[in-house]
Amino acid sequence: MDNELTRLARAYWTAEESRDINAILSFFSEDARWTGPDGFVLVGHDQIRTFYENSAAAYPGLSVEVMRSYGDEHEGTVEWSAKLTAPDGRVLNLSGVNIMKRKNDKFTELTAYFNLGAF
Repeated sequence: MDNELTRLARAYWTAEESRDINAILSFFSEDARWTGPDGFVLVGHDQIRTFYENSAAAYPGLSVEVMRSYGDEHEGTVEWSAKLTAPDGRVLNLSGVNIMKRKNDKFTELTAYFNLGAF
């Protein structure tokens, strides 16, 4: 399914691949809620920024393939597969799903499910 939510998700992952934190944050509303696979919750740009800064420092290389998506224009699940590259060249293969809610062109909620044991 290719709808506005899926297109927004693809653009978001393009920004995430660039590792440009401000570009990534531009996809989130100011009061967005980001929930990690361990149930850890971040609210707002300041808190969400820390996740992406830490991710970019640990894995400066990233490529993401968007697989299937389910839902409608405002809420859905997007399956993804990623390759993260560490500074030493080690590559980590990771896959998961994100449940995303959007209002206009911003995510208001993002819940990420992936295997934390891969790290």
